[in-house]
Amino acid sequence: MESTPLTPFITLKVAIIGCGIGGLSAAIALRRHGHEVTVYERAHFASEVGASISVAANGTKFLEEWGVDTVAGRSVILQKLIMRNWKDGTIKDVYDLSDYKEKWGYVYNMFHRIDLHEQLQIKAKALGVMIVVDHKAIDVDCFNRTITFDTGSTISVDLIIGADGVRSTVRSLIGIVAKTTPSTSACYRCIIPTSRVEQLGLKNFAPNNAIEFWGGFDINKIVLAPCCAGEIVSFYCFYPASHNQQSEEGWNFNATSSMLLERFPDLDPDLLKIFKHCEDIKLWKLVIHEPYPYWAKGCVALLGDAAHPMLPDQSQGACMAIEDAAALGIIFSSKYWGNKIHTIEHALKMYEMLRKTRATRVQEASARARENLNERIGWSSQRNHGNQQNAVTKLTIDEINAYDMEKHLDDLLK
Repeated sequence: MESTPLTPFITLKVAIIGCGIGGLSAAIALRRHGHEVTVYERAHFASEVGASISVAANGTKFLEEWGVDTVAGRSVILQKLIMRNWKDGTIKDVYDLSDYKEKWGYVYNMFHRIDLHEQLQIKAKALGVMIVVDHKAIDVDCFNRTITFDTGSTISVDLIIGADGVRSTVRSLIGIVAKTTPSTSACYRCIIPTSRVEQLGLKNFAPNNAIEFWGGFDINKIVLAPCCAGEIVSFYCFYPASHNQQSEEGWNFNATSSMLLERFPDLDPDLLKIFKHCEDIKLWKLVIHEPYPYWAKGCVALLGDAAHPMLPDQSQGACMAIEDAAALGIIFSSKYWGNKIHTIEHALKMYEMLRKTRATRVQEASARARENLNERIGWSSQRNHGNQQNAVTKLTIDEINAYDMEKHLDDLLK
């Protein structure tokens, strides 16, 4: 279909494939500017899995701008990073973040994924976003602007956003073949109620309002984060992938406490006691994706894990999806759409230019931090170790939080 210039602000009919955090964020960002938005979810009920999720200032900024109720989302506000000894849990280092909001303007939230997802759904529906479940996209025509679902129905729209996750169908339908390498690491994730930790007579980590680390200078690493207003403690437990036979990429495979305990025989005994009583234990198969050659084709753009799957070691996956969504909202706002940008194709070209370099940098920094905690945002700003990458390549808290997306877009449009 030939590109046709559009004259001042035209409301678009938008279909978003995938009702996760990225898809809902995009729905909110676009609906706020008057576009007609429908989100399609393949499952019977659009929900999230049980684990914590970090939203630093660069993501919180947009949640607050959009009016998402982070208080109702029961977040824990991060105050520090704590590095602990692997074997006995003694504190080795602390990175103080008590002045975080003062410096960056927004807090660092630690949510339970289900709570954040619920608040995004509430906001999206309040704005008039339609959410349609039991609709799996099986074909996308990026030039004729149609989507065919497994129900047999076909719809026509102006703009299609693929927010369908790391195993994205939309990505493959626009011709991208993912080049992947299995990570040397795998991960167990699990949660435990803070009340249960207290009943066991063990140390309660939740009041620390901290992300805490055991290990992190080889494959083995434990990451702890409180969420649900401190009522839940969440763990991510990394270990050599050679110890399991899981071949399929994903993070929702059932596991047991005995499997978890077997992997870490010399870990801090207090953590091992907690692990015996953890709930919702899942195995996460980690895969490294090379950056994709493009994110957009015709009327289709990718977002979040569909565009830039990354390892979790920078805690920026959700923020990058939220930033992607914000970028679409800005580009298709009256300030730019129909003013400086006049076609869908041009808009999505600018979206890719605006987002791809930054997200790829975070993606690569996440891979480096997998086995070197000194590469992690926060610790990366604090110390110089001989075994780390050149300081110029390291991702810093300043680079992440001081970013001005609209200025970047204005510079690209000059």
